[in-house]
Amino acid sequence: MSEHKGTIQIAGALCVQRGTRMLQAFTDAVTVSEHQRIDIFDPDTNAGYQRAPVTARVRKAARYYDEKQGRMPNPLLVNVRKQDMDEKRVVVVVDTDQAGYENAVLEGGNWIGTGRIEFSAGLALWIYDGQHRSGGLNQLLSGQTEYEDFPVPISLTLGLDPGEEMREFYEVNTNAAPVKTDLAWQLLTKMAEDDPELREMLAAEDKDWVTRAYAIVDELEKLDGPWRGRFQEANRRKTRGDGVTIPKPQFARSLKPVLDMPSFKRADAATVAAVLNAYWTGIKQVMPEPFEAAQDFVLQKGNGAVALHRVLPQVVEVVRSNGGRLGQPDAYAHVMTELPTLEGEAVDNDGQRTTRSGADFWRVGSVASGFSGDAGRRRLGLLIQSRLPSPAETIQL
Repeated sequence: MSEHKGTIQIAGALCVQRGTRMLQAFTDAVTVSEHQRIDIFDPDTNAGYQRAPVTARVRKAARYYDEKQGRMPNPLLVNVRKQDMDEKRVVVVVDTDQAGYENAVLEGGNWIGTGRIEFSAGLALWIYDGQHRSGGLNQLLSGQTEYEDFPVPISLTLGLDPGEEMREFYEVNTNAAPVKTDLAWQLLTKMAEDDPELREMLAAEDKDWVTRAYAIVDELEKLDGPWRGRFQEANRRKTRGDGVTIPKPQFARSLKPVLDMPSFKRADAATVAAVLNAYWTGIKQVMPEPFEAAQDFVLQKGNGAVALHRVLPQVVEVVRSNGGRLGQPDAYAHVMTELPTLEGEAVDNDGQRTTRSGADFWRVGSVASGFSGDAGRRRLGLLIQSRLPSPAETIQL
């Protein structure tokens, strides 16, 4: 990196990859710090796409570069957005073969060479992978001038719009070192809303249930029912007394058995949400206590949501064979009437084994809490099924 009369220059290997201009280069830590931007996801506005930085990871990176004298061989992934390129706030200087470079850009082709970019103060360099490493350097720069010329490797794309930048972030963090699932799934849903080709691809690969599940959760949140105010959004910390019981992606993931039902495969999100709301309202009718203090019970946490959604297909079949309507809570209450009879042994505070049933079966630290992991929740689902009438028992010939 060099500066000439207030202009910043970054030189390196320049290429055009399928029409997208890219620069592989090094620049100093000060330039990265002064120009970096990170598009943090805001759960209130649904804008942005990255998780908020984790302070512990930033500190760990700072210690690595400082105390351990660590190196940074892997580049930060950075983008100069399309608007800035269109407004010519960045000049691309090609060392040789200008015509070949321009032809590759225009025709969506490939080209390899060398060159540099030139820009002035105020240009945003959007980091879409490496925010904790850059944050660690920022921390060191705030008190130690020796890091100002630390060479930072960057892989710079020139001209992606925010949506394309978000998609690159998603691909990097799901195919390489996965980003936390809550945000990755939310990004996939957000991208599919504006990309018909992506929706078709997901449907062809039988992965469209992910985006459908998120749409259903959004609809469920709008309804007056047991799940209003219970979902934890990405980038929003849980606080005492907030009423939140389950991360949104965990609930969305638990809907897979429901969305695999033939009758729900093509149902719109609002319809499926109405069925879920009626189902859980019916459960509340037969066992209200866990819903009144939801954070003290696992019924509306991972174990309960996964297990009860596993049995919903059977419950729906029984409701239908009884002539019930899928949007009526009473129909589900009738089928789930034996749910409070579930019982099992749990160890109390004195180390004594006691039998727990009814609402106590679902209390945090009690029997249902022991059914952890996929295998445990599968067993819990089978236990609930044992208390349900079989659809065959209700068929009238």
